[in-house]
Amino acid sequence: MGYAKQETMKTQRKLVSKAQRNKRKILVNIFKILLFGIVAVVVGCAGAGFGMMKGILDNAPSVDDINIVPRGFKSYIYDAKGNVDKEISTIGTNREYVYYEDIPQDWINAFVAIEDERFWEHNGIDVKGILRAGVHGIANVMKGNEMNEGASTITQQLIKNNVYNVGMDETTFMDKLDRKIQEQYLALELEKKYSKEQIIEYYLNTIYLGRGVNGIYSAAQKYFGKNMEELTVSEIASIAGITQNPSAYDPVYYPEDSAKRRKMVLKKMLEHNYITKAQYDEAMADDVYARIDAEHEIQMASSNIDSYYVDAIMDQLVQDFVDLYGVTENQASAMIFSGGYSIYSVQDKDIQKICDDVINDPSYIGEGTKVGLSYDLTLNVPGEGEVNYGIGHLIKYFKEQTGNTKYNNIYISEETARQAADQFKEAMLEKTGGKFAAETFRVSPQPQFAFTIMDQKTGYVKAIVGGRGKKDTNRGLNRATNSKRQPGSCFKILAAYLPYIDACGGSLCSPHLDEPYSYANGTPVKNWWGASYRGYVTVRTAIKDSMNIIAVKTITEVTPEVAYDYLIKVGLTTIVDQETGEDGMIYSDKTQATALGGLTYGIKNYEINAAYAAIANGGVYTKPVFYSKVVDHEGNVIIDNTTPTTHEAMRPTTAWLLIDGMKTVLTGGTGTRARMKTGIACAGKTGTTSNSYDLYFCGMTPYYTASIWMGFDSNVSLNGYDQGIHCVIWRDIMDQIAVMENQDPTLDFEKPDGITTVTLCQITGKLPGEECPTFTDYAAAGYIPGERCGGHEMIKFCCETHKVATNTCPTTVTFATDLDENGNKRLVDAEDGYEYTEEVCPLHPERPDELTIKSRAGKGGSISDSATVERGSSVTFIITPDPGYKIYDVTVNGESVGAVSSYTFRDVQNNASIAVKFKKKDGGSTRPDPTTEEPTTEEPTEEPTTTEEPSTEEPSEEPSEEPSEEPIE
Repeated sequence: MGYAKQETMKTQRKLVSKAQRNKRKILVNIFKILLFGIVAVVVGCAGAGFGMMKGILDNAPSVDDINIVPRGFKSYIYDAKGNVDKEISTIGTNREYVYYEDIPQDWINAFVAIEDERFWEHNGIDVKGILRAGVHGIANVMKGNEMNEGASTITQQLIKNNVYNVGMDETTFMDKLDRKIQEQYLALELEKKYSKEQIIEYYLNTIYLGRGVNGIYSAAQKYFGKNMEELTVSEIASIAGITQNPSAYDPVYYPEDSAKRRKMVLKKMLEHNYITKAQYDEAMADDVYARIDAEHEIQMASSNIDSYYVDAIMDQLVQDFVDLYGVTENQASAMIFSGGYSIYSVQDKDIQKICDDVINDPSYIGEGTKVGLSYDLTLNVPGEGEVNYGIGHLIKYFKEQTGNTKYNNIYISEETARQAADQFKEAMLEKTGGKFAAETFRVSPQPQFAFTIMDQKTGYVKAIVGGRGKKDTNRGLNRATNSKRQPGSCFKILAAYLPYIDACGGSLCSPHLDEPYSYANGTPVKNWWGASYRGYVTVRTAIKDSMNIIAVKTITEVTPEVAYDYLIKVGLTTIVDQETGEDGMIYSDKTQATALGGLTYGIKNYEINAAYAAIANGGVYTKPVFYSKVVDHEGNVIIDNTTPTTHEAMRPTTAWLLIDGMKTVLTGGTGTRARMKTGIACAGKTGTTSNSYDLYFCGMTPYYTASIWMGFDSNVSLNGYDQGIHCVIWRDIMDQIAVMENQDPTLDFEKPDGITTVTLCQITGKLPGEECPTFTDYAAAGYIPGERCGGHEMIKFCCETHKVATNTCPTTVTFATDLDENGNKRLVDAEDGYEYTEEVCPLHPERPDELTIKSRAGKGGSISDSATVERGSSVTFIITPDPGYKIYDVTVNGESVGAVSSYTFRDVQNNASIAVKFKKKDGGSTRPDPTTEEPTTEEPTEEPTTTEEPSTEEPSEEPSEEPSEEPIE
């Protein structure tokens, strides 16, 4: 650069030249414009930012409207002893609430140290934390990493978890920015409304800690199987470390990564003097993950499949919530799984174990066990997408392949079932050209069982068995509570004899004629033993021997409409008043066939058990109860079943008469194999359906009512199986319970007032007249017929000649007589071809035979017992008065022979009778005691006898009681 004068002047001229001044002016103006532009942009951006901020905050929820109190808690089912039996929860609700004062300080310190170390100092937003996060975030970006540093306070996290669905609803960066701004604003407002202690309490109960659990209480149980207050600092740190990323820091699947995070927690606790150096060293040396892994193995070993009883609780609870809150079943389920309810089961675990053990004992079925196949197949078919096949498609395929229209899903083994499934799968792949996508293959042992046992007084269902074999799904097929099966002859009690005794004044000795009989449509009704008939029988005998014709006659007399009403009274919900089927046919259970259990859909095991329990409970129906009460999260009882729901379904006398009639089923009828060996009083009724598809027994003791069903899941005949084995199983279960509970064998069903005995004419059912054949049994006082029968002569006819029978006729039939309107004798209810006659059978001459001489003594002495003698022989009867009495008169065949002390019948040719009257010697009344007895209505001291003595021998085979109309499934 030159510094001469000339150079200096040149420079001065340049600086003051017009061109130079214009250039500088332009530059200044440009700078001003740029500066103005920058200021304008800054102001504009600030304004826009302010507007955007205002818009975001305007859309933020009001702090008064948000709820940071944890919502959604796991529910518990408690057993009868008050112990937790089952946890019910979903992700987000698997938590147990714990209050601040109950939280150990180490828990609070661990989470504050790792998540928000200035929690106790800031006002909801940690400015230092934000700056630190920004610096570290920029550093990470410069290194090519993601900007993953966070600065959310515990207050902000609480808002994020409870108000913003943990950020799961965000799809764009702006969504996240909006949430972060609103979160910080709400955090500032929230800390004005709640104390720090409240915020940390809500946070520790809300935070998600992996593996489906929320809150520190549930986490302690999940990872260590211990209560929260039992955990060490080392264990607490391992759980606190999960918070930042529950998946990445899962202590079960990623113990190494979790250990690094745990070390950071312990280091932070040490830095803030929450623990000492000795505690830190001890925790770092602790092999905490070995214990976590061991607890995980324990929990994995325990089944996640609920019992049939828990399934029943859930089904009943869902329905109760639907009724209580007016919600749908899905809504009710959601409420239960997230409401934090305590449900108290009434199941008796000891009784349940007996039931499970007996029914699953393979020795009862032996080599007859088969398997039922359940199969679902999904194929990807070109042009159609996913195509699904079920067991129905498989059965249809094999019916077509084999030509067997009765082909079913029952196989002799799991291997043969697998072969059938594979064959079907290959056939469908070949037919469609598709590709295999998925299948579900399951087998269950067959035949199956269902069992329910209930305390008839409380309604508490003590145990249920929904099937035998391993249960492999929750709320699936529960044969005790969900399956509808035909009850067979068990329905005779409920549909025929219950309404007959209760509404029509019937008794156990009410007579009915077993004879050829048809339904209203002309279809014959058949007894299970074939086409033979027993003539006049009592209700007791009809119950004992499960007589089909008498049951149908009875419901016809009662009317099916009245019978239907009684079935509703005893709690049966699956019977049909009237409905139109898909085939256009009208279906109804108000029919004669209902007496034999021929129902539209069938019944549920636990419902028919409750119906029989109403009989055992003296006629009072009690709604079955699986849980005693439900308590909400706040401790309020919202459902109370401790007081049972009841109503009178029948008179107490009706219930007792039915019980006494059903006792005979076990002592000499179709159910002798169910008679308990422990001697406990028991009664019940058997049931077998057409083709032996279903076997039932419903029985009761003074303690419990229990019902068992046996059959295949599909309609397959049980022919070839021991068709009384279900009665044996019932007996063995009830005997084991009796022994376990030390039940009293002298205890009997309570007899109500108003039970008496009555003697009735076995033909008319009226009070007997002269020569009436009679039945004597129990009845309800006040329901005894008042009209007396005019009397009957009984005549035995030869079945070959239809003439009066001799004692050599090979087959005979007896008919009673009465008088027609003209006073002439006629036969009562005679079969076709028989008319009144006095002509004796000419084909079969009379021959000497045994004859009977009946003896009878009035009060004051005795006479030799009645005797059976051969025709033409002689017999002497000795008469002995008691001290203070003397013989007043002796009559033979109704004619007096004087006050003799003995009488000899010589050359006996006919049946005869001898009766004696006594009177006192000492001048007392000479009025003789009556020798003719009016029908008694006094209660007997022993079991009344009938003209039909029940057998006490156990039959070698259980008869199959077959309704004449096949039940409709």
